[in-house]
This record gives sequence, structure tokens and C-alpha cells, in this order.
Amino acid sequence: MPEYNTKQREALLRFFENNSDKHYTAAEIELRLAAMGEKLGKATVYRRLDRLVDEGLVRRFVADDAKSCCYQYAGGEGCKNHFHLKCMSCGELMHIECDYLDEMKAHILEHHGFMVDISKITICGVCEKCRK
Repeated sequence: MPEYNTKQREALLRFFENNSDKHYTAAEIELRLAAMGEKLGKATVYRRLDRLVDEGLVRRFVADDAKSCCYQYAGGEGCKNHFHLKCMSCGELMHIECDYLDEMKAHILEHHGFMVDISKITICGVCEKCRK
């Protein structure tokens, strides 16, 4: 069930809507909101982020060390319909729509009876820029 619209929730949603093409850590979000005049404490930011993730409005990506994570606006269905690639060198998070990966997802369902939720998958590797 969606949470009540509070000033903090609205500030976070506005931030994500205006920065939908990027991902941020909670600390970066807190700093950017403060620079915009929105003073949210660290605990409030984390609590609101958890709720937005639960509602499907924001995606959480766990970092390589599994001790930190970053967040990105999911925009309803938009970010749930494609795969994500994460560069282990520079940290860039890329969206990818690929027929081959869609076929792989269909294969797994048809031959293994397992439905893949691509909104939870991030494929890790090294991007073209970092390989050069």
C-alpha cells in the first residue's frame, strides 16, 4: 500500500523524477537535497528510500562490496522492462534492451520452469571505455 504523501516523500520523488537517468547513493541524495533546500536527515532518507523501493518507484542496486547500494528512479514500469549492466571499474550503470537476453529469459521459463524478474538483475562486467 502506498505511503501517505509527505513533504519528505514528495521531495525524494521530485529528486528522482528530475534525475531519472542516474543512480545515487543515499549520502549523495541527502547532500543534493540539502543543496536544494530540502533538509532530510540520514535516517529519514534511508527510511523513505526503503518505502519507495517497496512501492516499486525506486530501484536499489547493491554495490560490489554488498555493504552499500545506490538508487535510481524506476518510473513505474519503465525501468522494469530492460536489463542493467554495471561496470565494475567505473561504476557506470547502463540500461540495455536486447532481444538475445529476452530470448534467454524465455528459454529459462520454457525449459526450466523459472520466471526471471529482470527488474532484480544487474549484469556486472567492464564497460568499453574502461577496457581501452
